[in-house]
Amino acid sequence: MRACGCEISAQEVRLAVVQLNDEGAVEMLRLKTTRIELADDTSEADLRSFQAALHEFSREHQIDTFIIKTRARKGKMAGGAVSFKIETLIQLVDGCDTRFVNPVALSNFAKKEIEAYPEKLLVYLKNAFLAGAYALTKG
Repeated sequence: MRACGCEISAQEVRLAVVQLNDEGAVEMLRLKTTRIELADDTSEADLRSFQAALHEFSREHQIDTFIIKTRARKGKMAGGAVSFKIETLIQLVDGCDTRFVNPVALSNFAKKEIEAYPEKLLVYLKNAFLAGAYALTKG
């Protein structure tokens, strides 16, 4: 199974594709595309383009499941309207399941289960990697 951990930030989704290797350890695939940006959330053409890019990404990398790190719906740290549009577009990718994981669960998972991060993991992909690894190991 291949899972794609997603962290939505501002007008982009950050993507980390992970799978279990032969020893059952989580490994992250090194990909050229690590984020997809939604240029203008009021433009139908841009929304369709973003969704097409997600579909292409999922087909190209044989993604089974997208795992999205959730964001608060209200309060100081609430996600913006654009981030929820992006979330919806991810949920609409044909042939892929979408699951959610909350930040507290990811934090606990990182402290208790992750011994080492992949070599050369880009800082902005850390939460996306954790979401994918969480889905693979916690099922």
